[in-house]
Amino acid sequence: MITFISTFRKTIRKYPLLHKFTKFGIVGVISTLASLFVFWIITLQFPQYNLPAKAVGYIMGFFVGFSLNKIWTYVDQAEDGEKYLVKYLIVYGITFFVYLGFNFVCDHYLHPEIYIADMFSGVLSTEQNAFLRDNGTLVSNILSIGLNVGMNFLGTNFLVFKVPDPDKLFD
Repeated sequence: MITFISTFRKTIRKYPLLHKFTKFGIVGVISTLASLFVFWIITLQFPQYNLPAKAVGYIMGFFVGFSLNKIWTYVDQAEDGEKYLVKYLIVYGITFFVYLGFNFVCDHYLHPEIYIADMFSGVLSTEQNAFLRDNGTLVSNILSIGLNVGMNFLGTNFLVFKVPDPDKLFD
């Protein structure tokens, strides 16, 4: 196991974008867990407020992600005087509406839980299959979060904490 980790670390350092994506992914997992936890707590008490619960969870994940990305993922790209919160807010604001829109379409029109349950019917137990079919809003939320991971990485890496051009480095 230690050999695998050592080899992985050496490999990932050769590819800076992969290194950044790995860190972003770790932050994303932490942010997603915070988001899902908040969503879960709210929907336990107020199941009728599914979409607002997703929004509140998303906002919680936003602040967790911004803080961790700034101090860990993009620490080498962040400058002291630069204001990143506004740019980060714009990127995440756009993806927020994509997230909610995709959730709405999945919940009301696509019903991906049916397709996913059918796709994995040979692998999942009857109880697991029933869980998928009965929890469509959770499945939609997880799929929407997956879509946002890609969109947020691209926006954060290339628009918010972008690496300056070498010619402008010492201007």
